[in-house]
Amino acid sequence: MDSPEIPGPRKLVLGGKTYYPSPGAHLKFPQAQAEKRWERGLIRENPKTGALEYWVEDKDYENLDSNWTDIPGYTFKTGYPTENAEKLLRRVIEAGSQPNDLVMDFFVGSGTTAAMAQYLGRRWIGCDINKGAIQTTSKRLQTIILDQIGAEKKKSQQKELLPNNEKPAPIQLSFATYRVNDYDLQIQHNEAVNLACEHIGITRTKADSFFDGTLGNKLAKIVPFNHALTLMDLEEVRKELEARPGETRDITVVSLGKETAVDAWVEDWNRLRKKGNLPNKINVIELRTDPKYGKFFEHKPAEAKVKIQRTSGKIIVDIKDFISPTVIERLKQQAGVLAPEIDDWRAMVDSVMIDTSYDGKILEVAYSDVPQKKDALVSGHYEFDSLKKPTTVAIKITDVLGEELIVARKV
Repeated sequence: MDSPEIPGPRKLVLGGKTYYPSPGAHLKFPQAQAEKRWERGLIRENPKTGALEYWVEDKDYENLDSNWTDIPGYTFKTGYPTENAEKLLRRVIEAGSQPNDLVMDFFVGSGTTAAMAQYLGRRWIGCDINKGAIQTTSKRLQTIILDQIGAEKKKSQQKELLPNNEKPAPIQLSFATYRVNDYDLQIQHNEAVNLACEHIGITRTKADSFFDGTLGNKLAKIVPFNHALTLMDLEEVRKELEARPGETRDITVVSLGKETAVDAWVEDWNRLRKKGNLPNKINVIELRTDPKYGKFFEHKPAEAKVKIQRTSGKIIVDIKDFISPTVIERLKQQAGVLAPEIDDWRAMVDSVMIDTSYDGKILEVAYSDVPQKKDALVSGHYEFDSLKKPTTVAIKITDVLGEELIVARKV
């Protein structure tokens, strides 16, 4: 029976001489790598035996098992309670990806994974349901990117961001924050129900275990906002009414979205009620499209008054005013009957990013204004050396809740 073939090159040509593996052994490196090590003196010929010798100290890898107790699991660099150590995340990212690969963290927390991916030349996506986590991560990444922008301009003066190894070039120098799926209403159902009831005029009934309140002389049922109204939800209403044979009031069902089959089901149900002169007709209020109540999800975007001009060899950017209806509405909810007062528009702003040569697609941050202290505010006034040819200047303003506004002007 033939012995299995041992992996590795069959021969190497080094220093004008051909080397073959010894019986039962193999050559450790392919030709190109062996030549580099030969030139550096890390591979040599044993003068007595004529066999190749390798310097094992030249390893660019580390053998690891499943026990990683050499690295602490958590750190407290940002004060986030479950922040993983940067060294740990660096090992994971380097072991599982290559530069320019995409790293995704579904529970971004304080942003350590995204920060190390940015340092290591990887693209990244971070997700979190907690707004505090998004703000912490955003500020952390803004600071890192600002450092990398400076490093790209002054490589000789910039200290190493990663110790011991040459760092890869950053693959991106900007990022965007996206708000998806109305997650505020999904994770804060009780708050959302209260807002919906106030918007529609529903009187809450805490004593009823199924219906949420009354709308005039109708019972009101609010379907959880983490899913659209389904036939199963309507069947639950039907079963509840069967368990209450003496209930004669009609029903209002409030939902966030609805399946296409819902309208036909409700139409059939109400037709049978009308034909048999039966109670419990059902009306659906869908909060996105209802002609009377649909403004519940009306979103007013942030607005800014920005002046951009050339003067005295400079490009001058002045943010004159900024308003975020989302922030105002949140303050109203917290203040109750008292109207919120904001004396300085900068109190609503988390950061300002500026691109002095915006291409209309990607914001390449040339300047970043990110206050480092909790009570500090953005400047609002910025000056840059003027380019000779016309250019487009873009200003991205991010409010304290993460909503972004981009203003671009050609000067």
